[in-house]
Amino acid sequence: MQLDLGIGNTLVSVGRTVIEGGAVAVGEEHRPVERAGSMTSGTHDAKPSSEAPNLRELIELIPGLVICALPDGFAEFANGAWQEYTGCSSEQLTGWGWQTTIHRDDVTKVNSKWNASPTAEKPFETEARMRRVDGHYHWFSIRKGPAVSETRSNNAPLRTLITFEDINERKEAQVKLQLSEALQRAFCDNSPNLIWLEDRHGRYLYANKEFQSAFRVTEEQVKGKKDEELFSVKQAAAFQAKNLQVLERGARVRFEDFFFREDGQRALIIQKIPLFDADGVLYAIGSVATDITERQHEESARRYSEEKHRLVVETANDAIVSMDDTGTIQFANPASTRIFGYDPAELIGKPLTVLMPQFMRELHQNGFRRYLDTGQRHINWQGTELTALRKNGQEFPVEISFGELTRDGHKIFTGFIRDISKRKQAEDKLRASERTLRELTETIPQMLWSAEGDGTLNYCNQRTLDYTGLSAKEVQGSGWLTAVHPDDVEKATRAWLGSVVSGEAFQCEFRFRRAPDGYRWCISNAVPLRDLEGKVIRWFGTIVDLHDWREAQQALHAIQTRQVAVRADVSLAFGQKESLEAILHECAESLVRHLDAAFARIWTLSPDGKMLELRASAGLYTHLNGAHSQIPIGQLKIGAIAREQKHVLTNDIINDPRISDKAWAANEGMSSFAGYPLLAGTRTLGVMAMFSRKPLAPGTAEALASTADLIAQGIERKRAEDELRLSERNLQMTQAELARVSRLTTMGELAASIAHEVNQPLTAVVNNGSACLRLLANRNLEPDVLRQALEGIIADGTRASAVLSRIRAFIKKEAAEKSELNLSEVIQEVLSLASRELYENQVLLESQLTNDLPSVLADRVQLQQVLLNLIMNGIEAMATVTDRPRLLGVQSRIESGGVLVAVSDSGTGIGTAVERVFTPFFTTKANGLGMGLSISRSLVENHGGRLWATHNSPHGAVFSFTLPTTGGNLS
Repeated sequence: MQLDLGIGNTLVSVGRTVIEGGAVAVGEEHRPVERAGSMTSGTHDAKPSSEAPNLRELIELIPGLVICALPDGFAEFANGAWQEYTGCSSEQLTGWGWQTTIHRDDVTKVNSKWNASPTAEKPFETEARMRRVDGHYHWFSIRKGPAVSETRSNNAPLRTLITFEDINERKEAQVKLQLSEALQRAFCDNSPNLIWLEDRHGRYLYANKEFQSAFRVTEEQVKGKKDEELFSVKQAAAFQAKNLQVLERGARVRFEDFFFREDGQRALIIQKIPLFDADGVLYAIGSVATDITERQHEESARRYSEEKHRLVVETANDAIVSMDDTGTIQFANPASTRIFGYDPAELIGKPLTVLMPQFMRELHQNGFRRYLDTGQRHINWQGTELTALRKNGQEFPVEISFGELTRDGHKIFTGFIRDISKRKQAEDKLRASERTLRELTETIPQMLWSAEGDGTLNYCNQRTLDYTGLSAKEVQGSGWLTAVHPDDVEKATRAWLGSVVSGEAFQCEFRFRRAPDGYRWCISNAVPLRDLEGKVIRWFGTIVDLHDWREAQQALHAIQTRQVAVRADVSLAFGQKESLEAILHECAESLVRHLDAAFARIWTLSPDGKMLELRASAGLYTHLNGAHSQIPIGQLKIGAIAREQKHVLTNDIINDPRISDKAWAANEGMSSFAGYPLLAGTRTLGVMAMFSRKPLAPGTAEALASTADLIAQGIERKRAEDELRLSERNLQMTQAELARVSRLTTMGELAASIAHEVNQPLTAVVNNGSACLRLLANRNLEPDVLRQALEGIIADGTRASAVLSRIRAFIKKEAAEKSELNLSEVIQEVLSLASRELYENQVLLESQLTNDLPSVLADRVQLQQVLLNLIMNGIEAMATVTDRPRLLGVQSRIESGGVLVAVSDSGTGIGTAVERVFTPFFTTKANGLGMGLSISRSLVENHGGRLWATHNSPHGAVFSFTLPTTGGNLS
């Protein structure tokens, strides 16, 4: 006979049995009864049939929890397993009493599904929480088998079996899985790393918030994109190559790369991880990018922290084992020998799995890989009980806690392992270890202390007591604060109490009293010692005197500040001062101001190279005359420095043989001297020296050396600039003289025109004078006639004088003087001078002058020279023209923000010599010097303008020049 209990596919076989007193036919001919069951309250006669004991014996054989009930849920009895689990007796569960073990929040759901099961023509199944004998509720899967009769009779009462399967662990696993998935998503979205996911074809499936923030994109903008749509061509190609490696190998790829963000270039370590589905098919690639830009600083801090904690680690009673991200052991403390039987040196380089029994190794490796890939932990890292393996093969229980640290892009995991199989013995050994530690702390040359878990100080080693001058009793509790500087008590107290409350490591800098010297800067560090439950039971700390280190740092900062200040003053002096004397005086003042010099002096080498001449003196002595104003090379210490090109430093002037006037030094209280040659390569430019009443401070020599180099470079540059300015002045004088010669030459060419211009008013003066004489001779003294003649004489005399004034101004030798001019007016003046030449050479003038021109800043005479040269060249170019009109065009206009003047002619033109005509000494005239156009271009360019030549259509040439405007208007 087989009994289908409705427990999945499980069948409990009890054989083909005929039970005395009545046959129970269950399985062969059982069938559902066509009536709906009800779990509502009703009246039932709990009259067990004569066959019931046999059915009870059958149910008792079932190892699970089972209730025998009527189809409406009225329970008749339960097997011993159910009663033992719930703690209910047969009387308590009879009827609907068994429902009292169901959690009150699940009763309604159970009843509802029970009532619906017959009509739905399917077995009843639901999940509910059922109370255990200790009052705790566990989740169970509750199932009801089909209703059957105990006998073959159609009138036999129907019964059903209700089974209970404990699914609590499965439910908890489901909750943990859901929580794990949510945590994974939250971890990725809130991770400071850049995390993204791509499919096999490189399309982005996901990018976390840090990725979106780094590249200023949204998740919607990233999805479906490829690397080349998000990064530069080079960056995208590098990523795609790494993706290809992952696809080919089916293994993670780790590499370093750089990203460019708004805050600059960031160095990253990137891991590309293959993701496999349940069938082992690689379906995606996950990428995690970790910023390692600040890694060096973090590594330095970590090494310092490790050194601080090393003492505690080495003396810890528990085994402390560190491994890298490959699972290889990197460190094991001495306690590992006692717990595992391995010497620490034996463990280093071996996989962590050597400390695990065989059945745990694969679990560990899978979980460890999953954590590295996803960050999901497969066990609790704090106080988890596991099974460990000793070297001799013995398995034993341990309590383990893990911590994680990232170094150089690699993870380091540290485990704290406690043997709990001999907890009492471990506690005894811990106390012995503490005694050993106490003895050790008394011999260590460092200040050590310990405190209770609540922060009450209970111990300081003898070195601490000697340092503070306090007794062991005085330092107890909060008495140690009496040795802390009053201004630092609040800070130290706040930091200490914060660590006591949080259980985190303590660190604080404060001033600590050292007897009998006073307060000195110290740093104190402490780490907690915890019991098996993780409660802090003791603090161990150190105090390190870092006063000398801080002072050294401050002194170094002061030295660097002074060096920067001196160099800044020297650079500023060479940039702002005109004369070399003023510059060097400011440099000497800077040495006195920043380097504690009593006085400082600077000598430069004379032009003949035989003498050092004092050019600057600041501080105690400021005069430049006297015995040391001139020092021959090689004499005295200054001359020796210049000859040997080596610096001299001494902090003991009185006993230094290189210092000649020791009486003066003693009288003035001089203590130190420093002298440096001023060198430009291998050439000596001078000497810089200083005396001080104090010893030379650290860093002064470096400051003086760099300052000497800076001054030497400045002197060399200053002399080169002076020579350049002198050359420029000489060049300007030469150009001015050439321009004057050119003007004189032009005046020679205009002699006839000038004579005509002067003769006309002089002839008129003579004629008017003769008329006046005739009137006087005829005694015809009419006032109006005489007045008219005399006014004509005055006007013609003035006109002749103006002509001569213009000629004199044109040819006189004076420096250029720029003023605001209207070019049209200047052109009119030049045309007036050249009018006779135009007339005699039969040249027609076409002038197109703009009267409303902006003003230009220029020298009138130099512009007249340029214009007159261009006009005379145009007249001469048309001298041989007989077959067409001789036209000279002069125009002025505004163009491109300046003023343009063009002089054109209809002469023979300039052919291919468009640019050569401006070359000095190049001429197309038989009697020309070839300097006119060259000088004219120089004059225009000195005014910030440009002069050029072009061909005129159909004949001749056009010479044009432009000048910048001043923004004014003088029309």
